[in-house]
Amino acid sequence: MAAPGTGEPVSAELSTRAAVFRALSHPARLSLLRLTWQGALSGEALARLMNLAPATVSHHLAALEGAGLTTVRQDGHHRLHGANHAALDVTLAALIRGEAAAPTPADPYRERVLRSFIQHGRLTRIPAQRKKRDVILRELATLFEPGQPYPEREVNARLTHWHEDFATLRRELVEAGLLAREGGVYRRVEGAPADRPLE
Repeated sequence: MAAPGTGEPVSAELSTRAAVFRALSHPARLSLLRLTWQGALSGEALARLMNLAPATVSHHLAALEGAGLTTVRQDGHHRLHGANHAALDVTLAALIRGEAAAPTPADPYRERVLRSFIQHGRLTRIPAQRKKRDVILRELATLFEPGQPYPEREVNARLTHWHEDFATLRRELVEAGLLAREGGVYRRVEGAPADRPLE
């Protein structure tokens, strides 16, 4: 399929770039990015600040996240939304000409798994299916900063917040190569695929 009047094919990459412009095409979404520019905020806080219904704010946040323009992390029972500076610092010219990478859109499979297994800030159960378990493990790995040492008791405490079987989660994180263990001290493995924040 070609772009109208150009003869240039509409590739998946161009569609991804176009999604950025669609996500930015509503004033409420620009307001959300402004409010979260200096720090992440919960959807509830954003709804109060904008005087909008929480469902409306959730709709706009989903559009921004889907285009890769925001990041999300879990803080207790709240999901905190922040502006994705790396994606938003790219100039429009670079984005249009293809000189800069387009923001990474949300992964629908990952989103479905997270919705299925994380409820009210807790992991409801450890997935039996390997592929789904790997999604959860990559999310749990984001609880730990790369290069930062964590004694086993702190690893246990962080994992217990999400599920009572912290020992299984800790072992699985090590076996998956997401955490390294040496002398009772754990570190998140540099370059491990755990870049996206826990939701």
